[in-house]
Amino acid sequence: MRWYDLEPDVCMAISMIECAKQEEQVEYAEYIIRLVKEKDYDMNYIKNTTMSNIERRYNRWYDKNETISTAFSYLKGTTKEIQKDVSLSVLAYMNSAVA
Repeated sequence: MRWYDLEPDVCMAISMIECAKQEEQVEYAEYIIRLVKEKDYDMNYIKNTTMSNIERRYNRWYDKNETISTAFSYLKGTTKEIQKDVSLSVLAYMNSAVA
């Protein structure tokens, strides 16, 4: 099971990002990074946004873009409450862009 499958809102946000165009994926990733930085004052779990060699071995769709990979690392590393809040914000942001 993937880390984001545990929370339906997080899973939905990540799935919607995956289905978006590449430039939109990056836009949403930047939005996630900004929100997590605003909401999580204890972001001591990520000091360096570059991926380690171990992470680069994964062949997940989001590992192909450093911004998207960083955003998901931020999201994964924060609390479940912030994950859900950020995911709902991303879904609303995506919806407002369509409207």
